[in-house]
Parts: sequence; structure tokens; C-alpha cells
Amino acid sequence: MQKIQIGEYLRRKKILDIIKLSDGWIIIKTENSKSVNDFRVKTIYQTTPRLRYYTPKHAHFAIDFYGKICADKNKAMKLFDAIIQTWNRRNIKDVIGKYQKDVRNLPGYSLEYILYALNWILDQEDINFTDRPPKRQQEIDDLLNKLNIKSTTDRRGSQLAISLFCSLVLGEHPVNAFIRVNLDVLPVKRAFGAV
Repeated sequence: MQKIQIGEYLRRKKILDIIKLSDGWIIIKTENSKSVNDFRVKTIYQTTPRLRYYTPKHAHFAIDFYGKICADKNKAMKLFDAIIQTWNRRNIKDVIGKYQKDVRNLPGYSLEYILYALNWILDQEDINFTDRPPKRQQEIDDLLNKLNIKSTTDRRGSQLAISLFCSLVLGEHPVNAFIRVNLDVLPVKRAFGAV
């Protein structure tokens, strides 16, 4: 079995940080090369007999969130509040403690996994962010304002991902929301001729 610890390598990428979840899943940060402080997030969901993992994307969490909205909108809104608090850099353990009972029995990913993985993914978006056109930024600001979500300038990169969740809360279908935020969704790209 491969060692999963800081300083070891996963597919030639050094492991920089690890979070072990209560269900046995492990979230890791590995080196990446988009920018100086860039990293990649990986979810390890099996360690024996063979290591199995994937790279979580915004789409995974958006689809999971949409499923939760379909199952129980009131509980899904509590999850949304927990995501926003995590994005606003609240202590994740405290956020889990506050919302765990409110989101109990929702289908899909656990609250613990969502918050820890999304926290790193959103940080990664902020680290790699350069700029966006003013018109696009205004669209994002307007969407966040509709739900009274305040953002700081140090979170501009992750605003786009948060706006995706806002769109779902406001009733937009996931496919339309993905296209609006230009999310890399291969089936959508194929519909427009990509291979």
C-alpha cells in the first residue's frame, strides 16, 4: 500500500497537506504548476486493496447540491449557509458542529467532505485568479447581492464558484448554471463540437 502522508508522492506530485475524514476518506493537497502557490486537491476514497482517488471539481459539488435541493430544499439551504460560512473563513469544525443536525439524512456527499474539500478548492481558485472583465465581475456581484452575500477582494477568484451555488439556490438548472460560469463540463463541450 502506498503511504499517504505529507512529503510522500502521489503520481509524481508531492503531498503538501492531508485531511482524514471521519468516514475514512482522505483529502490531500498535492503540488501543481498553474502558479507559484498552486496546488491540486485529490479525494482518496479507497486505500486497500488498491488506492483509488479522484480530483474533485466544482461540478461534483454543484450536482450534489442540486440533488440535495431536489431532496429537501430547506435542508439544502442550511448546507448553502454552511458553505458560505466556510467561504467566509469560519472554522470548519465549528461550522460542521453548527449545521450537522440541520443537514442530516440529505443524499450525497457528507457535510464534512463538502466543507473541507470545497474550502481547499475555493482557496485554489483565489490563488490562481488573475482578473476578469468588469462586466463579468458585475454579473457575479449582482448575483451575490441577490442573496445578501458579502465578498472581500481576497476571495475574487472563488466568487465565480460561489456564484454557481447561488444560481442553483435561485432555481437555475445546473446545465445552464455551468454554461453561465463557463465550467469545464465535457458533455457540454461535446455538444458544441469538442472531442
